[in-house]
Amino acid sequence: MPVSDKIKASAGIGNAKVDTYIEEVKVRQGTPISGEVYVLGGESEQTVKGIYLSVMTSVLTKKAGKKTMEEVEVQRIKASGKFTVASNEEKTIPFSFYLTPETPMTVKRIEVWIKTKLDVDFQCDPRDKNYIQVVGTEAAEKILFAVQQLDFSIKKVTNLKSHRTSSGVIQEFEFYTGRRFKRDFEELELVLLSDSLGTAAFFKLAVNEIGKKHLLAHSLDKAETELVLNYRYGDVPAHNVVENHVYDLLLRKAR
Repeated sequence: MPVSDKIKASAGIGNAKVDTYIEEVKVRQGTPISGEVYVLGGESEQTVKGIYLSVMTSVLTKKAGKKTMEEVEVQRIKASGKFTVASNEEKTIPFSFYLTPETPMTVKRIEVWIKTKLDVDFQCDPRDKNYIQVVGTEAAEKILFAVQQLDFSIKKVTNLKSHRTSSGVIQEFEFYTGRRFKRDFEELELVLLSDSLGTAAFFKLAVNEIGKKHLLAHSLDKAETELVLNYRYGDVPAHNVVENHVYDLLLRKAR
């Protein structure tokens, strides 16, 4: 495949240019993602020490008492070793890697992107940015579906920093309570943690208290919340069974 028109249009000035093509932008947590990195040489021969792909997202943090969004790296992959690119030379480097199951799902306003970086000396590192759509593991998707079937509607989804995951990122879902559980609690908080073995779901039934947000995510960091649902890969029940598991759990919690 020829180098993309986007970098051809900006070629010929200074550094090499880089552009990344992703074969399928909709990717499930923990599954392969593949594509090609296109490199186009600049005015003179240049040595590239490596190509790095970073899976990026944004997390909500507090600095000096103010909420702010901070870009964080969820995963990094070295797509190539050292090579030389001649003046105006085109190079194509294929890549394939497994997207970490800790990658946040792109629901509501959550964004995930692949950042490509050429490691070069003494110059501004050429970079590229490509957004992807991340869907949950089979278990994560069935749990979210079950919760919504039980008349809960998503209020907010937030990425937060956490010591509970190797990536340092945790994703928390907040739901409005439907009529079925309205008398018992006002909000439902849910965290889905996926790893190489499967998906664990943590629930918290919450009263809507001002100033007390992300209680579930914070308690997980302190190991204060018990695991309530756990599905291993290859052993995830049908949608109706998962829905019954969630319903029974909420009934027990509400009493």
